[in-house]
Amino acid sequence: MMEKFQEHHNDEEIQILSIQSESEDWEEHLIYISEEINFFSNILKSGLKETIEVEINREDASYLKKQLDLLNKANEFHLTTFFDYKNKLEGLKECDDVQCENFYLKDHLVFKNTLRKHFKDFRQLKILIFKFLKVSFN
Repeated sequence: MMEKFQEHHNDEEIQILSIQSESEDWEEHLIYISEEINFFSNILKSGLKETIEVEINREDASYLKKQLDLLNKANEFHLTTFFDYKNKLEGLKECDDVQCENFYLKDHLVFKNTLRKHFKDFRQLKILIFKFLKVSFN
């Protein structure tokens, strides 16, 4: 992100570049979470098949699978919301006063807090899945 900042950028331009850079990171994270959810779902589904020789707690695997499904729905919602936010963010380039920039900054901070919680929820679920897999497959 810092490489985008130039000596000639003023504080407002730096703030806009920072918001845009952070938004790009969010998009990458949300897309990657979708991939991870699919990966973990497939692992858990494979453990629920009768042909697998691993002794697993099917109730725990089923619970984790349901949690992944819920988190996947939340992630899809956040991705859709993000693309709406990204389109709306284009208006920031047209701002010519502080009040306009503050409007976009407020939206950015609200969305940032929402995504932080979502990312934290996913990390916590991944920790549970890692613990489950460690116990089940060791």
